[in-house]
Amino acid sequence: MTKKNYSLITIFVSLANIALAQNPIPNAGFNNWNTVTYEVPNRWMMIGKTSRDISKTLGYVNGVRLSNDLASGTISFAMNVGSKYPDPLTGGFSMSGTPNSIKINYNSEKLGNDTALVIVGFTQGTNTIPLVLQEFYILPDGSGTGDNSITVPLTYSNPTAGLVADSGFIYIASSLRRVAPNSNGSIAIYDISFPGGQISSNGNLNIESWGNLLVRKPNQWLTSLDAYEERVGKMNGLQEYILSSTDARSGLAALLTQRSINTANGVEKIPAWMVTRDTNLSFADMGTPSFAVNQRYNSIRGYWKGALTSGDRATVMVNFFHADTLVGSGMFSQDSKATVPGNYMMFAENIVWDSRFTLTPTKATVGVFLTDSSFQEASNVGSQIWLEDLWLDQNFASVKPIAHPLKTTVNCYPNPTKGKATISAEDNIERVVVFNTAGQVVFAESLTVKSKEIYLDFSQFAQQKQAGLSVYFVRIETQRGMSTASVVVEP
Repeated sequence: MTKKNYSLITIFVSLANIALAQNPIPNAGFNNWNTVTYEVPNRWMMIGKTSRDISKTLGYVNGVRLSNDLASGTISFAMNVGSKYPDPLTGGFSMSGTPNSIKINYNSEKLGNDTALVIVGFTQGTNTIPLVLQEFYILPDGSGTGDNSITVPLTYSNPTAGLVADSGFIYIASSLRRVAPNSNGSIAIYDISFPGGQISSNGNLNIESWGNLLVRKPNQWLTSLDAYEERVGKMNGLQEYILSSTDARSGLAALLTQRSINTANGVEKIPAWMVTRDTNLSFADMGTPSFAVNQRYNSIRGYWKGALTSGDRATVMVNFFHADTLVGSGMFSQDSKATVPGNYMMFAENIVWDSRFTLTPTKATVGVFLTDSSFQEASNVGSQIWLEDLWLDQNFASVKPIAHPLKTTVNCYPNPTKGKATISAEDNIERVVVFNTAGQVVFAESLTVKSKEIYLDFSQFAQQKQAGLSVYFVRIETQRGMSTASVVVEP
């Protein structure tokens, strides 16, 4: 190789790296990861902004502080859980005897304009009616008042007299409102006891036993683990569901794989997904703009490999917004009917723009998903997808780098449409599936009478329109393969 040719190649590679470095998708190479440590009291579930509190001046050392966040509308919760969680009737701590009162030590001088809520219940066996189910409130104390305590009588409410509790549960919230707090206040809960002498050896009611939860997360992305924690809380034993992998083209890759959690109702399988997030928000979804763009792109591309089994599906989606109005979308999606590359290969899909929108979009969001074929549930355990180096491109994906040799073609017309459209293919259509821009399946049907054309009324799918625009992705399946097309629905 001559020196001149070497220089040209070097320049080309450098320009390619610069272009990728300027990619507006945050952490699109998945090389930046955070390891987050949570301190979690054993036997307790934590949701929201929770932390260990050691400001107590009397008795035991540790407590848990539940904090509110007015800006994000966050309320914090703590719930005592046992081996049968999340069943609240039998999922708490074991008991011997039914207490007639409960005592809680706390510090509420930082509670602000909020009122804390406590719910306590006691049950016997699988009896669906609690023996005691009672709620009461803790008011804010004045600044500098220090530790305090409250003792509340408990009323036996089961219609069958004489039953004795064998388990109990306690639920504490940092605000009564449950939807959004009144202020940025917080309350510290220290130890919980029963003046009647009843004790629980495995309840950790003095909140002295703590463990650590280590979670590794990709920077700038919200994952299915984050969403799971928002729903069921932080507990020891939960693991990450999007994994960093050194099996990459360069650096790290994101590995999407199903994870399972053992619950009272069996094994709960968690879909693997992640969505770019606005770091000012505690959530992320495909309808929320998350990063800035200043160009009009024509395709989304990336590198992937892996395996899909039993109808599972891998998807990468991008939505573009002007202010908060959806103006364009693109989706790469493939299920197990087509072969997934065993080595890293590029995918590319065109972006569909609202024909009335001629400006430059201001923001976008990108999501990647590994699910079952319905796009709703977790994948099979044998499915794994490696993904890295996503980017937005100003070139069209006119020729797909990964094309199934027997792949059929699909056409939709008119497109854009006011609602009704004809879907046609080269072969008889066996099944049609329609996705919205949130990745949800809004229509799916297997055809009993095969035809090369079908008619769909997209107005029936009731997707909430933004400025009158809706974008749908239509996937048709034939004997020769499958293909996906985008349809824009105008008012």
